[in-house]
Amino acid sequence: MVSLQEKGRHLCGGVLVHNLWVLTAAHCVPPRTQQLKLWLGLHVLGDNALNLEVKKVILHPEYKPPPSLENDLALLKLDHKVKFNKSIKPLALPRKKQAVAVGARCSVAGWGQTKQHGPLARALRELDVQVLDARMCNNSRFWHGDITASMICLDASTKNQGPCKGDSGGPLVCKGKIAGILSFSSQTCTDIFKPPVATAVAPYVSWIKKIIKHRLAAPQT
Repeated sequence: MVSLQEKGRHLCGGVLVHNLWVLTAAHCVPPRTQQLKLWLGLHVLGDNALNLEVKKVILHPEYKPPPSLENDLALLKLDHKVKFNKSIKPLALPRKKQAVAVGARCSVAGWGQTKQHGPLARALRELDVQVLDARMCNNSRFWHGDITASMICLDASTKNQGPCKGDSGGPLVCKGKIAGILSFSSQTCTDIFKPPVATAVAPYVSWIKKIIKHRLAAPQT
């Protein structure tokens, strides 16, 4: 689990996928990344932990900014390799065609707001979620057709809880692998008719691996 911070302020979550690379949501990356730092091995915001600078930012080439948020993924290259230990280690990517089944039980984590307009969580919080049927999420009472085939709709297992501002970019973990990256939710964070949505990772595994292996030339942003 990674905390993306700018000038000491937590912006979003992220997840370590390689000793040089972090995966997060594209909309989380500020226009200027000179003051962006990534904190690894952190549990409580403000505690001492490993912090690294970002050497390169690669947004997905087909990322569409809000309100669309299609292909909402970005890879951040660290300024040096991370040594893995008990508190810092990468999370496995899914197989390229490993779709997440409706009803699957997964989890999300982050330091996001504990309620709408409320403070950030000081300690890392985790929430169990269940994968919803995308067709239901797309009906007129819910997201009204905004959910694409590369998005995963979620339902919090605990009533009146859900990902909130500051949780975007964090991983959706299913069976020990990164199934998705949190992308957006309702403005109130717990609106049952606007369930939280993650970008599915499986459709992008080839792109992620090409970037990591330097097979794809991409401009620095």
